[in-house]
Amino acid sequence: MTGRRMTGRRHFAAIGAAVALGCLLAGCSLTHRIGASINPDSLGLTDRCANMMQAAMPFADIEIGSRSSRNVDLNTTVARVSGTRTDLAKNPPVSPEVAAECEFRDNILSAFHWTKGGPVH
Repeated sequence: MTGRRMTGRRHFAAIGAAVALGCLLAGCSLTHRIGASINPDSLGLTDRCANMMQAAMPFADIEIGSRSSRNVDLNTTVARVSGTRTDLAKNPPVSPEVAAECEFRDNILSAFHWTKGGPVH
């Protein structure tokens, strides 16, 4: 603008664009602030850990049993899941019991390890 003042519409449009850009850069959204972005079908951390356990052993059918989680600190949660392999014959050479532990930092999986059973190499 060359020395002219913004008129009402342009002024509000510029302010609106600046606010939207600021929110976008800050990583926020209006829907997040009012709770509209919560997905009721989203998985909890123990469900995500159970899915990870199944994905780590895709050849096995696992019936998930217990699930638990605990907060280690403000940003870290450890989820534990256990289950039973239902794809094994009677009296299998390996234990049908499996269990895994997943560590999530800021809701992102940062570690996975078997605590019982797991794939046989």
